[in-house]
Amino acid sequence: MDEPFFRPYDRIAVGETASLEVTLSEAEVNAFSALIGDTGSFHVSDEAAARTVFERRICHGVHLLAYVSVLIGKKLPGFGTIYCSHEFEFHRPVYLGQAVTVTARVLEKLSHHRLRLETVILREDGERVLTGQAVVKTYR
Repeated sequence: MDEPFFRPYDRIAVGETASLEVTLSEAEVNAFSALIGDTGSFHVSDEAAARTVFERRICHGVHLLAYVSVLIGKKLPGFGTIYCSHEFEFHRPVYLGQAVTVTARVLEKLSHHRLRLETVILREDGERVLTGQAVVKTYR
């Protein structure tokens, strides 16, 4: 097994970015819904979704947010990073089958190996889905 990717705190620069592209398939949304026990909502039912402002199925917001955690844990800073806090705002939905780009940018290096990150999720059409700021801590 390969060593997991990790960037030590002293090698991370303010302004550094990392990104991840994901396409939210019906199978993934259904699996996430089953995992959290949300089996009867407009996320999994076309009929229920037709009665909402969205008119069709959308991905769970927290499902999208999980990809921010994946990005932090795999790319910036990487393995062993602790997610301390996150303030965020949702702007637009992501419909099944849409691709998104998840990006994190280092805004500030804080004490005790912590970093303040700007977090952004954009749909494939360039529209903002989520914006926010997270604080994470590296283990070295």
